[in-house]
Amino acid sequence: MLGEPGSGKTRLGTQLAGALRIPFLARDDVRTGLYFTAGAWTDRPGPAPAANDAVEAFLVLTQTMARLGISSVVEYVVRDRRPQDLIRLTRVANCVGIWTWCDDPPARLAARDRADHLVNRRPVLDALGYRTIEEHVASATARMAVVTSEMRASFDFPLLRVETNDSYEPSLDEIIEFVASAGQ
Repeated sequence: MLGEPGSGKTRLGTQLAGALRIPFLARDDVRTGLYFTAGAWTDRPGPAPAANDAVEAFLVLTQTMARLGISSVVEYVVRDRRPQDLIRLTRVANCVGIWTWCDDPPARLAARDRADHLVNRRPVLDALGYRTIEEHVASATARMAVVTSEMRASFDFPLLRVETNDSYEPSLDEIIEFVASAGQ
């Protein structure tokens, strides 16, 4: 699952994995899992895990599943400045890409963050150094604009672009057919 932050990668990835009956793994979920272990839901959460630590854990998990012969749907924004990440994945897996896009990803990202139960907790906002959820949303939106500017856009494996505004175009059934046929 590839595409700009807020473009619908997680939602489509979760649905696709469910339809294919295979695991779904997202770098953001791995980072949140690390944070959960560090006490994110307690009254005194520590600092959030470093992004690079989450990337490394995500890559190790993804590589391990592939080496064990476990097909999966993974979500990760591949950056031009980190080509080694993609190399690590393509060396162990037959990759097929789904690139999500929509009209206003930053607005969708902001709405998702505003509704996030974990980030809206006062102890978490304090641990992250934000006074309000709006301050966090503004910071996250600015960080994701940088991520978007660094995204890799071309790949050496089959790639399907999917519009995610109100539904999926092409449809979920067509996406499943693409993944199933290109992944063989």
